[in-house]
Amino acid sequence: MKVRHWVSWFCVVVVSSLALVAAMVADDPPATEAERAYEIKETMLCPVCDGQNVLESNAPVASAIRAQVDQLVSEGRSDAEIRAWMARQYGKDVNATPPRTGIASLVWVIPVFVAIASAALMISVFRKWRVGRGAEVSDDDLEIVASLREQS
Repeated sequence: MKVRHWVSWFCVVVVSSLALVAAMVADDPPATEAERAYEIKETMLCPVCDGQNVLESNAPVASAIRAQVDQLVSEGRSDAEIRAWMARQYGKDVNATPPRTGIASLVWVIPVFVAIASAALMISVFRKWRVGRGAEVSDDDLEIVASLREQS
């Protein structure tokens, strides 16, 4: 019975992991230049606005960034080249998506480790609760319960 239990949990972990990997890998590229430009603008922050991307902002600098992105996309520049150009012009904070290399990669890694640690902690706590269920009741416990019943 225990082997069956572990096999089912193993299957759940494998299927969940495969689903996460498939979701990360299956990133379809945009079909048109307009869609590509839209996706880039969606992940660029307005340098003068508080937390708004350049699509939401009405600031003149956001309008200039939108036009520049359209121009760079039409010139055939890659997404990485466009983001690097914008970072040189407006600062690193213009890119809303943190880089996946260096110390900034911790933004992507730490949540995964926290989720794994949380799952391990929950499994450990649930095991302790399950083990505690079948524990013997001591005579002292019976006396305490009896005395409490008499008081009420």
